[in-house]
Amino acid sequence: MENLIELLRSFLFIFVVCIPTVLLAIRLNISPIIGFLIAGVLIGPSGVGLLKDAHLIETLAEMGVIFLMFTIGIEFSIKKLIAYRNEVLFTGFLQVSFTVVLIVILSLVFLKIPLSNGIFYGFLVAMSSTALVLKMLMDRGEINTPYGRSAFGVLIFQDLAVVFIILILPVLAGKDAHLVRLLFSIAKSFGLLMFLFLVAYYVVPYLFHQIVKTRSRELFLMTILALVLGTAFFSYKLGLSLALGAFLAGMVISESDYAYQSIAEIKPLKDLLMAIFFVSVGLLVNPKFLWEHFLTTFLLLGAILVVKFLGIFLATLLVNKTLRVSLLTTFYLLQIGEFSFVLALESKKFGLISEEFYQVFIGASIVSLFITPFWIQFSHNITDFILSRVSPKLYRRYQKRKSLIKEDKTIFKDHTIVVGFGVAGKNVVYGLKSLKIPYVILEMNPITVKKYKQKGEPIYFGDATNREILLKFGIREAKALVISMSDVIAARKIVSIARKENPQLYIIVRSRFVAEIEELIKLGADEVIPEEFEVSIEIFAKVLETYKVPRNVIYELLDNLRSKHYKAFRSIQDLKFENLENFEFLKEVNTQNFLVKENSRLVGKSIKDIALRTKTGVTIIAIKRGLEIKVNPSPEERIEKGDVLILIGKEEDLSKALIYLKEFET
Repeated sequence: MENLIELLRSFLFIFVVCIPTVLLAIRLNISPIIGFLIAGVLIGPSGVGLLKDAHLIETLAEMGVIFLMFTIGIEFSIKKLIAYRNEVLFTGFLQVSFTVVLIVILSLVFLKIPLSNGIFYGFLVAMSSTALVLKMLMDRGEINTPYGRSAFGVLIFQDLAVVFIILILPVLAGKDAHLVRLLFSIAKSFGLLMFLFLVAYYVVPYLFHQIVKTRSRELFLMTILALVLGTAFFSYKLGLSLALGAFLAGMVISESDYAYQSIAEIKPLKDLLMAIFFVSVGLLVNPKFLWEHFLTTFLLLGAILVVKFLGIFLATLLVNKTLRVSLLTTFYLLQIGEFSFVLALESKKFGLISEEFYQVFIGASIVSLFITPFWIQFSHNITDFILSRVSPKLYRRYQKRKSLIKEDKTIFKDHTIVVGFGVAGKNVVYGLKSLKIPYVILEMNPITVKKYKQKGEPIYFGDATNREILLKFGIREAKALVISMSDVIAARKIVSIARKENPQLYIIVRSRFVAEIEELIKLGADEVIPEEFEVSIEIFAKVLETYKVPRNVIYELLDNLRSKHYKAFRSIQDLKFENLENFEFLKEVNTQNFLVKENSRLVGKSIKDIALRTKTGVTIIAIKRGLEIKVNPSPEERIEKGDVLILIGKEEDLSKALIYLKEFET
């Protein structure tokens, strides 16, 4: 009973303190994560000491990381992992490698510590916060932007690398006898992967199909939890991390038809546990220790930020990323991650770090987590400032080196510039090509550029947020600009530059949300097409169709909505529910088809002869004869074998008509 009371007491203090701190963070327009971290500091041992059982909170926080990794696993299906192979394998590997090498050099030259310790310090610094970065990317709607994809891929590599790092800790500590155990652990990891892939393809689809057939939401949720926790536990028993097991469980489910329903079911639990995770990080903060070791902590923090900046920036730049994408990816990944805490704790068992360094490192890491939401909030402004200080000559040299601009003599005039070559961009290009309208495509995925360049498309690798790029591709001579990329912040920048360079340019922008329209219009966009709204008006049209509203009325309403920049949902006065009663009679009207068989006595008779309308009240509105359709046939039209009669009338009359027509077959 005492344990239960202590648990309730802990939850009570967490929720009561989190409410005002998170509310204040939201009111100040900063990340709610800051509110959770501050709440942890306030109620922790170094604050007012409201939480006595910190171990319980850490356990719940680890559960939060497990569920986060599970949802990442679902999002990162095997197919998507293959699609992100550049970000995961190349950018991620280079980022960790560069960071480790830089830290090793600093450790050997300035700190005079052994190579093995330097390598471990490099791994500690290389990790970024999956929990924090992914939450901010999703909250800001930037997960599908080029820098969002890049950061996501690097984080996945880091999370997978943690498993390997934990396995080699004994070797780094000089325990040579553990080398065989290391190889055995790697073999176990590979075996677990193979086993789970087999389960993903042969067991999970059948299991979920049987569960779903019961239509029990409770059973579905229990099955998900059993799979997540079971895989995590199995992974732990094999000497691997709980987080890796949860990630693999997510990948297993990602190959089934029930992936997104699984996310929907556990999302509230995951969000709650992730909040507790950030509170638990706040519990580790010791303001008194930070004050006493202020200089040491902030010197270490400065060194970490410089090394990480160089490591991430160089890695992303080498994998064909633009300067802008490289900088934004770097800003997102600068902090120290939660898995660094795990590695630091594990390393103490092997004597790789001292207790004093552990405390200073934890302090610097938590400060980096605290300030991350702030620098991410201003990352685009900082990036713009840095790029504005890069000389145009140097920028052009970099672009040419990356084959972004070929020294061709193509003259662009009265053309359309298409920025982004995803689904939307391809559809636009298809239309332009069909009408023989000249166009040029700017895309930031080098693989896409190479693929479609070989197919003869006028596609170039270039960052359209840079004025030099837009000028090169004739923004001043262009007739139209279509921005079809998903990065709304970059879109704003492009619109602003394009409008200044060409006041007559017709600018069309794709956005995700209606809330983004007003600012894009102010910056100079002529048309903004929000995905959110286009989906909603399609639904709106379908709803009106169920009320049998005539199509011309529906089209007029949709045109009204679009012409008013999507503000008309609240201003339509003519369409009221009672007005729909005007079309209520149409609900009773339906259509049916009737095939005239070879032996039917209808063959050779005219529509007038069979007197269908007189007998049943049903009208023949069309006759399908082979590939030809005769609409509103005359009463003298004779029926032939194989004709399909298209009938219209009330439901009960149609039933009578079908019976009447079938009588001609007997």
